[in-house]
Amino acid sequence: MKVIKALKPLGHRVLIKPDDVDSKTKSGIILIDETTRQERQAQVVGTVVEIGDTCWMDTPSGEPWCQVGDRVVFAKYSGMKIWNPVEGKYRDDLLIINDLDITALITEEEEINV
Repeated sequence: MKVIKALKPLGHRVLIKPDDVDSKTKSGIILIDETTRQERQAQVVGTVVEIGDTCWMDTPSGEPWCQVGDRVVFAKYSGMKIWNPVEGKYRDDLLIINDLDITALITEEEEINV
């Protein structure tokens, strides 16, 4: 059995690490696996890990909208997950999406306690 250890997105694709989803609420209620799975699937914020060779070449400027390490917003439910044969399920830590599914670059963030 082989396990993927490194990925290089091809063409117009971008490798994103979606933000982690909390497995319990702020008040301490532990969420069931189904709830956290749905939250992960609907996640729309993440960090760019790798960029394909031809990303954004079809846009008028042809310039990349983001770089590796940038925090971005991407289309809900977009992309493809990667199968992990050891665990027998899809990985939650990486997502391959099309370059045009990146909808915004996060330029400023602030941590708040709610």
